[in-house]
Amino acid sequence: MADAEPFQKLFTGGSIVFVGEMFGLGISFLSALVIGRLLGPEGYGAIALGTAALATVSTVVLLGMHTGVGRFLPRYDDPERRRGVLVSAFQLVLPLSILAGGVLIVFAEPIATRAFGDPNVVPVLRVFGLAMPFASIEKLAIGGIQGTKRTFPKVLVENVTAHVTRLLLAVVILWLGYSAAGVAWAYVVGHAAAAGLGLYYLYRYTPLFTRTEATSMHRELLAFSAPLIISAIMVKILADIDTFLLGYFVSTADVGVYNVLYPLATMLTVVLASFGFLFVPILSELHAEGDTEEMGHIYQLVTKWIFMASLPIFIVIALFPDLLIRLTFGPQYTEGALALSVLAVGFFVHAVVGPNYKTLTAMGHTRLIMLDNIGAAGLNIALNVVLIPRYSYLGAAVATVISYFLLNVAYSLQLYTRTGIHPFSASLLKPATAALVAIGGLYFLVTSLVTVTLPVFFVLFALFLGIHALVTLRFGGIEREEIVLVLDLEERLGVDLGPAKTIAKRLL
Repeated sequence: MADAEPFQKLFTGGSIVFVGEMFGLGISFLSALVIGRLLGPEGYGAIALGTAALATVSTVVLLGMHTGVGRFLPRYDDPERRRGVLVSAFQLVLPLSILAGGVLIVFAEPIATRAFGDPNVVPVLRVFGLAMPFASIEKLAIGGIQGTKRTFPKVLVENVTAHVTRLLLAVVILWLGYSAAGVAWAYVVGHAAAAGLGLYYLYRYTPLFTRTEATSMHRELLAFSAPLIISAIMVKILADIDTFLLGYFVSTADVGVYNVLYPLATMLTVVLASFGFLFVPILSELHAEGDTEEMGHIYQLVTKWIFMASLPIFIVIALFPDLLIRLTFGPQYTEGALALSVLAVGFFVHAVVGPNYKTLTAMGHTRLIMLDNIGAAGLNIALNVVLIPRYSYLGAAVATVISYFLLNVAYSLQLYTRTGIHPFSASLLKPATAALVAIGGLYFLVTSLVTVTLPVFFVLFALFLGIHALVTLRFGGIEREEIVLVLDLEERLGVDLGPAKTIAKRLL
């Protein structure tokens, strides 16, 4: 058996991040729910355009430094170089973020009126321009925290502070009767609070604020991150260009509908994000040691964990989109149900094979990632331009799914040809095939006989979970590493899992 330490780090750290991601996702979803219901599709569309603009521009000005910081910090032991990594990153990013925020404020009017044809978006864009420096500091701080391989501070900064602050302020602002521009201030304060807490953790766990002489790391960071700058821009095009083109070709209201669907679908990536936080520094260390075999084993194990944890989320979103939208955002958004199912399929595939990008990053293949992302972003733009004028948000969903699918094919093929690493193992393929066939058959049988109401949904979902657990145990989805982790968890918590282990042993 391989050394259990990397698996325990990933499982423990990934579990903490998973809980944090789920909490942050829940709060973020609640924020979107409140804003979407009270502002309506048009007002929510204006907020969506503002958040997309902030995310896209802040990604550009970050220069990929947050990823570079997360990769370089664990590679150095001396305080001078560690402080140099952080100081150099801040020196490169902060001036650009302040400049970019000012440009967005100054040019908000021509952007809103000429690109989106909606002058109501002008004040929203100007407020989001103020958030630019805070968003950049927040991301750099999270990169620094990642480099120390600490997960709890990351959760507090990104998943708790930012989201909770935004929700509470949004509720107060909407209760006072303000419009979309007022709600935008909740995002500014949320990023500012998260940035402040992130700097506190950098002060506590890194030499950033010490008097240690900082070794200049500008060249090393730029050499690693330069391809990531273009890659990050391309990723944001993949994520946000459909929002901008919907605003350009159709209407702000259609942007609002699509940005109800998109966050629901991206819930499928929460497990990938949970393990991905520690995936890069751990694989970076293994790559530096030349241990490709261990890297491949960790890759397959994490892929299986992502599949098992993401399947229940996929079932709800893909099979019951109309019911999900109706129960959350309301009937005014249910016309996007088909587009939500399409997005769910795409993001489920992306989540399961998603560690391919993280692995290539840990190995330093940033230029290769850049070329892949350029191709996928170009394809996504072309498909959106063709499909959105005819099919609105359904066309945007199809364009996104095709682009992500081909991008992951490219990542996976390049990873395999260079290292032999791939996501497929018997412990994944057997239970995955059995679960998908059994769940799909039960779904089509039940839906052909009865209408899916809320009680029927809960019964079906409980059956789906039972099938998923049964086939995972019966068809070899549990390996020795998982058994070691369960025993370790049992010892730490001081609980007796004897009956559960007896049942599992009979099924294994």
